[in-house]
Amino acid sequence: MKGSILIFIFFTVTTLSSGQFPGSVDSLYSFIKSNSILRNSADWNAIDQNFHRQLNNSKSIKDTMNCFVSVLESLNDVHSQIYLNSQYFGHYPTFDDTTLAWIKPINDKAILLTNQIYTSFLPHKIGYVRVPSFQVFDAQQINYYAQSLYDSINNVADEKTQGFIIDLRLNGGGNIYPMLSGLSIFLKNNIIGYETDINDSIVRTWEIKNGNFIIGGYQATDISTKLKPQFQSLPVVVLTGPITKSSGSMTTIAFKGRANTCIIGEPTADGYTTSNGYFQFTPNLTLNFATNFVADRNKTIYKAAVNPDLIVHHGDNFEELMKDEKIKLALLWLTKK
Repeated sequence: MKGSILIFIFFTVTTLSSGQFPGSVDSLYSFIKSNSILRNSADWNAIDQNFHRQLNNSKSIKDTMNCFVSVLESLNDVHSQIYLNSQYFGHYPTFDDTTLAWIKPINDKAILLTNQIYTSFLPHKIGYVRVPSFQVFDAQQINYYAQSLYDSINNVADEKTQGFIIDLRLNGGGNIYPMLSGLSIFLKNNIIGYETDINDSIVRTWEIKNGNFIIGGYQATDISTKLKPQFQSLPVVVLTGPITKSSGSMTTIAFKGRANTCIIGEPTADGYTTSNGYFQFTPNLTLNFATNFVADRNKTIYKAAVNPDLIVHHGDNFEELMKDEKIKLALLWLTKK
């Protein structure tokens, strides 16, 4: 999830036999050990021994970085990443061949459709919007896509719309600001979520105010809205799948607890419901790190995945929506509301 404040933490540069690491290895390791949201479930004696054994055997900077990847693996942290000289280092989940054959085409499509919003009007006066990953970073881009998403929804529906499907199956994450601001047409001025620390205490609040996303008191977007109160109470189905992760998962969480709302599909990707912050150790070394969990408006905390209310395995058809099994069930649920 994008949007956390970039925190600069500069340490004295040390020269290492393990390959010219641009900073203090011990300081970065201590930071991970002290700040990981997953730290209480870790066997730190074993992790310490393994880390220092690997470090002593490192002969290149890549070897050194793989020592940190092993730490993330021991924490089962798939969401954190280390950026060094524009290279990514992280621990990523593995899949058996059968699962991979199912997931890979969906993941490839998600990457291909990054930043591409799609809307349609389905039978029974049901609106449809596919919310992709948004890989945007500066304020102008964020507002552009937030406004585009809001306007796309506004333009596809009218006062006769009976319900809406929000499709997050191809949303692999990115910047959450345009997602929640753009979808604010369905969300009242309201608290829609929280971030929690390792003790399950609330440390930051998410809310919608006049179409804009407010995170911890910071207004992340600035869009123009057209008041349509009927949209705020429309029945809504949110579709999820195994590629829904990071900001896609958190967008799903923001709709948990909303009245007249049903989550349909498969559980979101496991391990991506953490809130990450950016921590810069040196100019060329940055840590995108999981420091909090996310809770819904009812303060239910999600520590692994987001489970749907109604499960539908497979049956995805993004080219012919009316042949899509999840959309068929969504239409059935919406027409009964």
